[in-house]
Amino acid sequence: MTDQTKDEIRMVQEINKAKTYEHKKSENQKRHELFINARSKMDKIANAYNKATNEEFKKLYKEKWFKLIKQYANKL
Repeated sequence: MTDQTKDEIRMVQEINKAKTYEHKKSENQKRHELFINARSKMDKIANAYNKATNEEFKKLYKEKWFKLIKQYANKL
């Protein structure tokens, strides 16, 4: 193997490392955004539950909150 071939192999390896790093970074960003969105939606439902005066509405909000938790747990 020549020095030029070894350099080309190293360059390809470095490019692959960079691509892998960017992919992992992107996946982490998506998970973080999913977490933030889930938390925001759950907070809104919890606030609606706390403001509701009717027990049936409270029950409905509580069920929606638990469904949302299960949905996001499956996604994560």
